[in-house]
Amino acid sequence: MMNALIDARPEWADKDTFEADREKILRYGASIGLTSDELLRITDPDMILGLWTAAEAVHAQD
Repeated sequence: MMNALIDARPEWADKDTFEADREKILRYGASIGLTSDELLRITDPDMILGLWTAAEAVHAQD
């Protein structure tokens, strides 16, 4: 899974960058009603990238 994510977002090879974006994903997921358990069980790279994209879009509107 990580290889697919890094292929899509090469900057995620940097642990600090990935962890910062992971926090954005988790906050966004919680804001749309997903539980922590549901978020932590997501293993589909496309779903993770989709959540990141949505989190970035919300952040850009702020």
